[in-house]
Amino acid sequence: MASLTASGIGSGLDINSIVSQLVSAERAPQQNRLDAKEALIQARMSAYGTLKSALTEFQGSLATLKESETFAKRSATVSDSSVFTASADSSAVPGNYAVSVEQLASRHKIATQAYANADSVVGTGNVEIAANGQSFSVAVVSGEDSLSAIRDAINNSEDNFGVTASIVNGEDGSHLVLSADKTGLENQLTVTAFPDALDTGDLSQLAFDPQSLTSPMTEKAAATDTIVIVDGFTQTSANDQITGMIQGITLNLNEAKPGEKIDLVVSKDVSSVRKAIESFVENYNTLISTVKDLTAYDPEANTAGLLQGDTTTRNIANRLRQEISAVTVGADSEVDSLAELGITTTDNGSLEIDPGKLNQILDTDFDSVPSIFAGDSGYATRLDGLVANLTENNGLLSTRTGGLESQIERIGDQRDALERRIATIEARYTAQFSALDSLIGQLSSTGEFLTQQLANLPGITQKNS
Repeated sequence: MASLTASGIGSGLDINSIVSQLVSAERAPQQNRLDAKEALIQARMSAYGTLKSALTEFQGSLATLKESETFAKRSATVSDSSVFTASADSSAVPGNYAVSVEQLASRHKIATQAYANADSVVGTGNVEIAANGQSFSVAVVSGEDSLSAIRDAINNSEDNFGVTASIVNGEDGSHLVLSADKTGLENQLTVTAFPDALDTGDLSQLAFDPQSLTSPMTEKAAATDTIVIVDGFTQTSANDQITGMIQGITLNLNEAKPGEKIDLVVSKDVSSVRKAIESFVENYNTLISTVKDLTAYDPEANTAGLLQGDTTTRNIANRLRQEISAVTVGADSEVDSLAELGITTTDNGSLEIDPGKLNQILDTDFDSVPSIFAGDSGYATRLDGLVANLTENNGLLSTRTGGLESQIERIGDQRDALERRIATIEARYTAQFSALDSLIGQLSSTGEFLTQQLANLPGITQKNS
């Protein structure tokens, strides 16, 4: 665009201001039209974004219902969860069980005789510690043969498979205590001492044989297995978890109550299925509400939603309604529609659940529910496919927003063309007013010259005098 740098010299006119106002008058109508058109397109693109977001959220609620595993889940209910808790996988068979936790697994713990203090010399040589088919040894040398030094050597050994050494001070003195990190009878500790020829003390006092009654080290806590009885059958475990005793069930034990029977009920996980169905209805209603807001018209305020009358949005709404109203093909029972589950469509297009009817179907005919949602023609499967088709990169919404983006690009081209035309108009106005200014300047100079000449004429001078 040409720049204006000076006011009229000959005429005194403010050429810059005049040209600027004329150019603004030329630009304003078209610029306002382009601005309004672009703002509307941007708003519609945002509306499509809102619609796509609502569709995606609705699709998320279908993920659970379209998977057959959802309906194969089992729940495990325990009458006293302070004793144990239970979890069930899809292979678990519904049933009732009487469970008694007779004993919990414990860690093996052994201790040496009393020494005067932690710095007392024990002896030199090698000490080997073994449990559950694993072993490691530590070398005890002169100067590092105290109770505390042996403790540190055991704890810092790179081969230590799971034994913790500590020093416990009692009334009789200091004791080196060895504890297995893992519970269970299989993790019972065995300690073998190999004193060297120059043993500085009596390293043999660190020996322990669980099969012997005369070991120098003494047992402070026996290694025990968990013992559980289910319906008269006994199972043991090296830890506080029992897996596979009841197919598909894992028992996590908290407390032993010998002889006390705790009820375990394994059943179909109706609760999670009900929640998934409720989430499906809630998210569908949110989607329908979003569509209505975007397409609504308020006659009193004379305002319309950004997508009011939009064929794309109307097409999406119609396809959703068609899928919701269709029945499932090939269902394994007479229950083949949402209505038969107690889910109906209201006058405003949203879904409504009859809790009593839904609960009745889930309680009495649960096996018919999976095919309604998860089958090849199930609602969750079909709706998931529909939404994926609508929201994918080359889907209906993407095509529509792509068209709007092309319109914005064309508006950009129109802005460039407008600026080029305005620059031409500005240059023309500037040239015209500059010429006018020059002409007025010339006429002014001519007038002044003639005035001077007339003033010098003799007759005019005498007359004037």
